[in-house]
Amino acid sequence: MYLPGHPNREDEESLLPSSPTGARTSSPPGWRKTLRSCSPRAALWRSLTFLKPSFLGRRSPTSDASEKSGAPAKKPYATEYLDGVRGVASLIVFILHWTHIPYPAVNSGWGYKDNRSFWLLPFIRIIYSGAAMVSVFFVVSGFVLSHRFIQRMHRREYNELFSGLTSLTFRRAIRLFLPAFASSTLAFLCACVGIVNVPKKVDGKPFEHSLNSYLEYLDMESNPWDWAADFSGFYNPQLWSIAVEFRGSMVVFLLLVGLAKTRTAVRLAVEGVIMAHSFGHKRWDVALFIAGMTLAELEVLLKKPKNPSGRNLVNALLILTMVLGLFLCGYPRDHNTETPGYIWSKYVWPLTAYRRRFWLAIGAMLFVGPMVFLPSIQSFFLTRPARYLGRISFALYLVHGLGNRTIGKWLLNTSWAYIGKEGYWSYAISFIVSTTLYFPIVLWASDVFWRGIDVPSTNFARWFEKRCAAPEGVR
Repeated sequence: MYLPGHPNREDEESLLPSSPTGARTSSPPGWRKTLRSCSPRAALWRSLTFLKPSFLGRRSPTSDASEKSGAPAKKPYATEYLDGVRGVASLIVFILHWTHIPYPAVNSGWGYKDNRSFWLLPFIRIIYSGAAMVSVFFVVSGFVLSHRFIQRMHRREYNELFSGLTSLTFRRAIRLFLPAFASSTLAFLCACVGIVNVPKKVDGKPFEHSLNSYLEYLDMESNPWDWAADFSGFYNPQLWSIAVEFRGSMVVFLLLVGLAKTRTAVRLAVEGVIMAHSFGHKRWDVALFIAGMTLAELEVLLKKPKNPSGRNLVNALLILTMVLGLFLCGYPRDHNTETPGYIWSKYVWPLTAYRRRFWLAIGAMLFVGPMVFLPSIQSFFLTRPARYLGRISFALYLVHGLGNRTIGKWLLNTSWAYIGKEGYWSYAISFIVSTTLYFPIVLWASDVFWRGIDVPSTNFARWFEKRCAAPEGVR
């Protein structure tokens, strides 16, 4: 975000983590010199050091010095808590994709056909409500992408606004698609060597694993022109949202340019109309990006009430709104209109299967919106675990699908073979054991992918932008 005292946040992008703390920004030495000075032993040591999780690395000298001197910790930038929101949401998506195959009942709600499992209760089921978290991603994206530009609109810093928006627009496709392509390439290679089983059919159609199939998948993965909000594919089916994220980003950028010099009331009115129009035409994804942009405008515009009692009342209303949002985020995938607590949705618009995406979107808006004005809630997402998840969030989203089909599947099958899967307790214990072993592996792989693929993609996008930029006075 653009904030005084935080110039490095200028390059921060939605859904994408920041560079490792303390990373060097100076140009690295030439690769020939590096190769000459790197012995096999040193190369092995560097490889092992790189594979060590980032949170086990040595802390920077500045942080140690400030801790010894008793200096106050560095104040988080204004929207840093949204990194934590992103990280927790990415973890929940992972939990859903890991859980819903061995336990398909999670797709239904509590009370359907007398299913009274504790884990299906409305607020408990949030821990695996992955579809709702995708909606949360999109609201957060709209907010983060537009926040600093809206600040500049209010300060009338139009030159800086257009300069920053040009840079962000240029880099957006590289930052989204390059890491996604790397993840899909890993899945393709695993299929080539037989680590991943290749099905005979995908989406009900005959499928043959080949280079051509892989290239077709990459085209689907990066195709913003198809307005379907999802696709499946074989290599990395959960990455349908990457093209949607790119398209939503472009909508936000277009609105920022078109509304930059309008009055605040006009911006809010236009955003509201387009949001309602998008929902009406089943473009829930676009509506969520615009909702995030509108929320950023309100965050910049509104001031805290001076009356403490008034503030308490506002906080209570905001918390109740968040609770309602969490309830809607638990909207079941299957049999939702037959599930106690959600039967009412059968009788209100929308009256088609679109109702699920609509109510999940409303839930995400009601959950993220109040958080912007509740520092006490934000503090939870500023804890070290949440911030760490925020750093690896994009990598976790890209890596977990392949992990589920390889090491995760092997661990689950091994647990079933040794512990058993006949009966409730044998099945549950096998799942718990495999999950306990598997989750740290996925977090480690995500950490490595973040440092090895994601951060270099950020650096490459910035380097490529500089190489393509025209010098001043040259057209």
